[in-house]
Amino acid sequence: MTRILITKIQDNQVTLVGITFKLSTAIILVATGIQEVGEKWFKQGEIESHFYEPYIKPRYRSERKGYFPFSYLLDRYAPMMKIIMKYFSCERRSSRVYSYHIRLLMLFTRVKMLNIPYYLFRNVESMTYIAQKREYKDQMKSLFHHSLIKIIVLYHLKELNIAWSTFIANLIFSQVFTQNVQGILSSSHPPSSPLSLFHGPILSSNMEEDSDKEQSDQGQSSKSRRINLCTVVHTY
Repeated sequence: MTRILITKIQDNQVTLVGITFKLSTAIILVATGIQEVGEKWFKQGEIESHFYEPYIKPRYRSERKGYFPFSYLLDRYAPMMKIIMKYFSCERRSSRVYSYHIRLLMLFTRVKMLNIPYYLFRNVESMTYIAQKREYKDQMKSLFHHSLIKIIVLYHLKELNIAWSTFIANLIFSQVFTQNVQGILSSSHPPSSPLSLFHGPILSSNMEEDSDKEQSDQGQSSKSRRINLCTVVHTY
């Protein structure tokens, strides 16, 4: 879900299977229920030196630069910082502490408030920019905030009174159909029948079951495929 939305979004909105999803600070505020209070700050923002000192071991305070090793952090803040890195800034690395880690730690230790909806919006914007520049096989390395993306999608679906299961079924169906149409158009062999367009992950198990019967009873196999297709369409 995250990859589909993030790689297709333009100007902070995207339309999937006829539903337009928008991304903004206001949408995140309403969808999550997080209050829009505190400083509007993002990763390029400055943090005054005296805000670092309470979190760093005394012997390392004079050595601090733009970032510092995780081991410089006071032991009592290490568990919270690991949570911030894993679940909030969504990073795989944890060996270095950057200014934005300290800024988030300031929030969770109640030193200085941070406008969370704004920060999350800017973070998703940054993720979108990086992911869209990468090749398809490398995009997953740039994707995070999967739960936030789902919350935003669910918010839009709720506004339209559309169930998550219905939306996902239609989305998968449209993706499979589009991929197979593109594959057939790029092939030198035209499809033998319109049903070939739907031969993909959704129907593959049913079609494989029918493959043995096809040689002995072509008519029965065709009927079975039509039933499978109708079942899928009706389910969506």
